[in-house]
Amino acid sequence: MRVGTFTNGRTDFDELVGRIFGDAPAQTWRSSVYDVPTDVFHTETELVIRMDLPDVNADDVEVTVQDNVLLINGRRNFPYEVDKVRFVRRGCFYGDFTQRVSLAKGLDTENIRASYEGGVLELHIPFAPEVQPKKIAIQVGEGRKELG
Repeated sequence: MRVGTFTNGRTDFDELVGRIFGDAPAQTWRSSVYDVPTDVFHTETELVIRMDLPDVNADDVEVTVQDNVLLINGRRNFPYEVDKVRFVRRGCFYGDFTQRVSLAKGLDTENIRASYEGGVLELHIPFAPEVQPKKIAIQVGEGRKELG
């Protein structure tokens, strides 16, 4: 690409940046290209899912579960009028997002707890009672001993 002399500084620079990085406005960014940063781990009693959602209002997040699939939908709004800004560089996601998490069998999806604090959505899904470890008492002689 040949770069000539800029005749109109801002317009020429914006055109050059647009050719390099593209001209798509912020509202065209879609969830299909955005994966919400998510940690999934388990403790002794539950599965925990933590999602980073900076600048997302809790009212703009919806969590549903169906057929062992957890679905998190939400929206992160751009804090400026999109038609009044010209991006030089874009690195943050704005718009609608969807995150799906497939859940294994053995989880008690009827008792999911969700909390949202400091831009972090945290979901706690307890293990179903039938998959919880259970201690079995063994009778030894006349006394009873519990095995761990």
